[in-house]
Amino acid sequence: MLALPVTYSQRTFSICIITYRRPKLLKRCLDSLPSQLGKFDPCQYQVIVSDDCPARSSRDVVLDSGFATWVQGPNRGVAANRNNAASASNGDWILYLDDDEIVGKMWLETIYGAILAGNFDVIEGRVEPTNFPDSILWYAPAISSGGAYCTANLGIRRDLLLSLGGFNEKLSVSHEDTEMGARIRKAGLRSVYLDEAVVYHPARKLALSQVCRRMINLQLTSFTIKDIEIKGFSARPILNLCDFTLKYWYRVSRFELAARQPRHWRRPILACFLLALTIPFGFLKTIIFLCKGTASN
Repeated sequence: MLALPVTYSQRTFSICIITYRRPKLLKRCLDSLPSQLGKFDPCQYQVIVSDDCPARSSRDVVLDSGFATWVQGPNRGVAANRNNAASASNGDWILYLDDDEIVGKMWLETIYGAILAGNFDVIEGRVEPTNFPDSILWYAPAISSGGAYCTANLGIRRDLLLSLGGFNEKLSVSHEDTEMGARIRKAGLRSVYLDEAVVYHPARKLALSQVCRRMINLQLTSFTIKDIEIKGFSARPILNLCDFTLKYWYRVSRFELAARQPRHWRRPILACFLLALTIPFGFLKTIIFLCKGTASN
């Protein structure tokens, strides 16, 4: 897929935020935007909040902001909710944020400068975790280089996102951005990482069951991305899966150690231990996925 050059007329953008039952955190996120949006004409931007809560728990927060637009989410998971926000947008660019983040002072100005340059199709920004205890039960994304395509801080041309088919809605819980990143690379889209476009993401506490589910889902997603052309159940994907599982444990263990926060040792050690316990379940879940003939995304 060869992307067409971006023209200077493509200067509008839609900030897309998905949310689910976190109105207080969403309000803090929205409150961080007006000082930056004030530098732009209102016709240049929109802020879309797609609320996946059937009870519309965030609707009043969005309406009270005075600048954001509330839309009802499809209630089919995070990937479907991101697609829903994109469908409701009309900007030339979509800028994804998480509902519990606070944007840095130069976030929008830095990204908009890259948009005006017209040389890129995808823009990645830094994600800085805050209030992160040394515990496996706390989670926050940490992005300090390009190639992750983390939707906690990601800009993409709207036409290209739609041409890629949006996010894979089979990945309803997490790691939909990991799968999208594989398709972005395969399509040869032009990407840039901007360290100055920083957002701050507070760590949140998870139940042990949630931590295990995230590990299993990441293992499944990683394998299906690796063997994207495999369809159905046969000996080859099983052999590939055995080889992949051993390499996956080694690779993720190294990543956990490399990505640790300063003076944090308990988290990566526990992560490596828990990873060894969850890998067999991820292996079985992947086999079931292959048997259903859905390994090709």
